Amino acid sequence: PECILHGPLWAARGVAAMGAGASITEAMEFVGSGVSPAHVLTAKLQYDTFVSIDEERVGRKDRMTKAFAQDVTLKFGRVCGMCAAIGHNAIEYTIQVEDGNSEVVRRRFLQPLNLPELTKRGINVGPKYREVAVEVEWQGGAKFLAELLRREKGMYEVKFKGGKREVLSGVPLVHLHPVDEDTRVDSSPETLAPDPLWLLDRKIQGDIDVKWPIRRRIQEGLELLRSQMRPPGAPPLRGPFVGQRAFDSEGFPAHPSPMQELMVDGAFVDTWGKYAGKIKFSTTYKIGPAYPRNDAWVDVVDAGEPLYFHAALPVYSGLICLGMYKNPGEAGQGDPEWIRTSDVALVGIAIYVNGELCSSTSSDPPLEKNGLQHYGHESCHFMPGCASTYMADCTWVGGVFCLAPNDADMELRDDIYSIMAYHQILREWSRRPREAGVPAFGPREIDLQVNLVLSTSYLANLRQVCAGSVKVTLSEKGLAMAYDRIRDIQDRRVNSPAAMMPKRPRKALSEVTYEDGVEQRLIDPISDARTPGWAAPPAAEHTLAPAAAVVAAGPGAGVGAGKGEHGPPRTMRTSLEEKYGVSAPPPPPPQKAGSGKAAPPTTMPGKAFFIGGTATLGCKVKSGGGSATAPIVGPDAMYRHILERPPPVSRKSVTPVSKAGAVGPPTPQAQAPSAADETH
Repeated sequence: PECILHGPLWAARGVAAMGAGASITEAMEFVGSGVSPAHVLTAKLQYDTFVSIDEERVGRKDRMTKAFAQDVTLKFGRVCGMCAAIGHNAIEYTIQVEDGNSEVVRRRFLQPLNLPELTKRGINVGPKYREVAVEVEWQGGAKFLAELLRREKGMYEVKFKGGKREVLSGVPLVHLHPVDEDTRVDSSPETLAPDPLWLLDRKIQGDIDVKWPIRRRIQEGLELLRSQMRPPGAPPLRGPFVGQRAFDSEGFPAHPSPMQELMVDGAFVDTWGKYAGKIKFSTTYKIGPAYPRNDAWVDVVDAGEPLYFHAALPVYSGLICLGMYKNPGEAGQGDPEWIRTSDVALVGIAIYVNGELCSSTSSDPPLEKNGLQHYGHESCHFMPGCASTYMADCTWVGGVFCLAPNDADMELRDDIYSIMAYHQILREWSRRPREAGVPAFGPREIDLQVNLVLSTSYLANLRQVCAGSVKVTLSEKGLAMAYDRIRDIQDRRVNSPAAMMPKRPRKALSEVTYEDGVEQRLIDPISDARTPGWAAPPAAEHTLAPAAAVVAAGPGAGVGAGKGEHGPPRTMRTSLEEKYGVSAPPPPPPQKAGSGKAAPPTTMPGKAFFIGGTATLGCKVKSGGGSATAPIVGPDAMYRHILERPPPVSRKSVTPVSKAGAVGPPTPQAQAPSAADETH
């Protein structure tokens, strides 16, 4: 043996180099094995020393700090034994990682505890100390004493020293601090009740209504949709949508820990894989997962043809990151926002024509009444810039939407705003002069693009998830048919029994209620109190073609109209000034927040809404979507303030040829009803 050849002088030098804990007796225990006692004296780790274990068994180290590389997965433990291993000078150490959990590791995969990233933050950890103070967010930022157990991909696993001594995984580096007098030693997070403020949404904690008023959020959201459009030719959004430190195909963070109901399994792929992340158009409502064999998709339609589209997200809406939230003026990137189970998810239909946002959408949607009392924050259930907004939940995936129903389709109340917006587009673009480079002959063609927008009632982030487009030909015959279609919808279909008791799955449309319309008309009886999906057409500035004039006249005028003059928009203030001759009274003082705890949203008894096959949270569910004995209570009186029009005049002398513009507009004599017409 080498120790016999070199004598006691060599052993004494080894002890001096090793320090306390190494001895000749320990080295002599390895005599007869494949390990040199000299190697034992120089390489031995002292007992009760904290070490880092290379869990990947690669031994890669940083050249500057001589510590294991930052991307190496590590475990931390205490040396409690050693022995010889197979091979020349091979030593194995017994490392106690946790109470009752030990591992045997070779020396080359061990290193005295050395974490340079913690040293930079002033945290004193080393071979004799591995305790840190862990900041727990849901305890109001309180710090608890814990010991390090593991490091993986920049996240740490710790075990608290007091209380229930539970283990906490996924702790970021920013939540680790040096141990000080404010560190709680005798308790752990699970032994204490959560901080009441943490139970609220992160945006409520940040006082979003004061630092970022909802009217400003609405305006900024509208500018976002106006300034950018998701191109229909863009590749569909792809994952991964779940995982730590993962990002989807567009760079947004993946959900770190979704609930079990949002798991994407084989059944989900079989149902939605064909439509995921896409918007497709058709001339029938029999599309989507309910009709998997129907592939009658269209790229070009005429203005007189029916038009439906199916839109589907790539995954559940609760797995898609809406964006990074932070209040204006705050530093940093912000925190990712997802749709939670307690949120009111909003699905918006944004319609563009040749890249221009539809002008008939609302730029100043109404706020939710008593939103502060119901949800704990000011909320809005209308997405600015969208023709229609639907309330959903975190399990929503997709559905069928309508822009122009066919003649036999009566179930159109949930899409009434989109239908009106589409008719407004036909009316407006048929009046516009042709762009430069477009031939002046033949029917005009527009490119209709649709974006599916996701958000919540906070309107803090809006994300355009999927897009699609279709070309619409504005032929004279098609425009005349479009006018007949909208008149038939208003006069016959919207209040029909089939519309009141639909058989297809319903969508929870965000709508201006009948009470809102009555309130508006009491304040301003001259105004029509029109909905966000309807706007009065501007005054005609040039002579229109006969068929275009029919469409431009809109559903409120007789055949042949199209040249009405409309005054400036009226507001509540101008109405009061004209009526009383005084200025409007000042607005009431802002309501005070309650106890600071958000109350759950109120339910609507007797109503059931189905969204893409799932039921809206907080609503009662009925199977079958309604029947004659137990119908779904639709918004029967909510459109009366929109649809109250003067009775239509007789069109006995008006022929389809004259309506199409072949022989010019009808004469006044043709419009005057006769006694026989009135009797009929």
